[in-house]
Amino acid sequence: MATMLAGRGVAGIGAAGLLAVVRIVLTDTGSLTKTSWQQGVLFLLYTIGYCLGPFIGGELITVSFRWIFANSLPCAAAGMVLAFLLLRTRAKGSQPSRRLPTTASTHETFLDKFLRIDWIGAAFFMAGGILILLALNWGSNEKWNEAKVIACFVVGGICIILFLLWEYFLEREEVAARPTSSRLRATDPMIPLELFKSLDLCIVMYCTFVSGMIMLVMFYFVAIFFVIVSNLSATSAGAQLIYFAPGMGGGSLIAMQVIRLTRQARYAVWLGGAISTVALGLISMGMNENKQGLVNGFMAMAGAGTGMVFAPLAVQARFAQPADRNAIVSALSLFFRSFGGTVGLAQCAAVLNGKVNSYIRHLIADGTISPSQAAAIAAASSTGLDSLDSINSLPPQVQSLVRDAFRQGSRFAFISLIPWCGLAFIVSLFLSRIPDGDRGLDASENAQETDLRYDAAPKDASSPTLSSEKPGEQRV
Repeated sequence: MATMLAGRGVAGIGAAGLLAVVRIVLTDTGSLTKTSWQQGVLFLLYTIGYCLGPFIGGELITVSFRWIFANSLPCAAAGMVLAFLLLRTRAKGSQPSRRLPTTASTHETFLDKFLRIDWIGAAFFMAGGILILLALNWGSNEKWNEAKVIACFVVGGICIILFLLWEYFLEREEVAARPTSSRLRATDPMIPLELFKSLDLCIVMYCTFVSGMIMLVMFYFVAIFFVIVSNLSATSAGAQLIYFAPGMGGGSLIAMQVIRLTRQARYAVWLGGAISTVALGLISMGMNENKQGLVNGFMAMAGAGTGMVFAPLAVQARFAQPADRNAIVSALSLFFRSFGGTVGLAQCAAVLNGKVNSYIRHLIADGTISPSQAAAIAAASSTGLDSLDSINSLPPQVQSLVRDAFRQGSRFAFISLIPWCGLAFIVSLFLSRIPDGDRGLDASENAQETDLRYDAAPKDASSPTLSSEKPGEQRV
């Protein structure tokens, strides 16, 4: 177990780095068309992998759980080779330091760049983030008033506060009149707090947070519904998640067309937010009626809404901020998406467990479940009532009641996401218009061509224009 946990930690660091670096490279352009197209294709590929993964994993686990990890090795090896061969010519160099300027004759060494990294801020941020995620995970699966949950929330909150104070200190040092001679105080802030003065950025991060909630909850809790309530196998339940993929792919393609035609990303965000909010309510209705076809259809609808907001949010964040903030904003978007998924899982797990327990207690109180059946449920709960083995060990009549309890719990888990999604739609209406980078690029290219044609033209005294004039200028 220790080896597996350590391996997951290393894999998480590598995967997070890949996600951030790939997005930064793709968004490092001033073209609105290129950025929207690249983000849409990236999300489409991400969707295909995310939806095929559970299906393939369900098949592989019937052989051995080790194959779930081993099948990623060829993909990782191919990715390393392709990244080395293809990205070397696309990646740009590091940005110069704002407080430690270099001249043409002096260049920053590797040590200089290493010391510019905000290691103190990163340590506070990672410590606080890990502790809060642990508290959310333990609290949703166990009890929120346990000492370890409270301690993680308190210590994690203190680390986040220290992180914010440290970032504020670095920002004040950055604008100070006298530059500091201390390399520790001359580091670049990991997350400049001035970014959050932008209303657009705050709205984009909140909408990204909500989209992460929807996506992860969809994969986990729809699978729980199909396995426990519909009594499908792990392979069949994984196959049902594929319905989410066409919706996400279609939504991503629609978003690209909307951005291409309107030259704005916010319209696709509005449309996707409205569709996602309605789809969550319809999924809960399908679960209430326990109809697999309805759940699959509305899951595709939710996928379309999610696909319409993922790439446009990245485009909105890219063009609503200066180009030198591109890397920070891209990494921040990934954090909020992952954090949203974790919060969504914790919230829905708490709602699911609470509804299942209250439903069963209600059945015991009104006599639907006899004392002997209640004792059997209590015995099964000691090993985890959400386990198929524990549910299958119950009498058939009790199994039906427990599955019905999980049906209600799954339904309310999705209902609990509707306020988050509805608020995201409302605040997205305040997104501002973004500049069309392609028009600026076209004007710049035309000006460059005009200058090149003028410089190449022969110039003499008998020419109708003087050497100091360009075509189109009048002689005074």
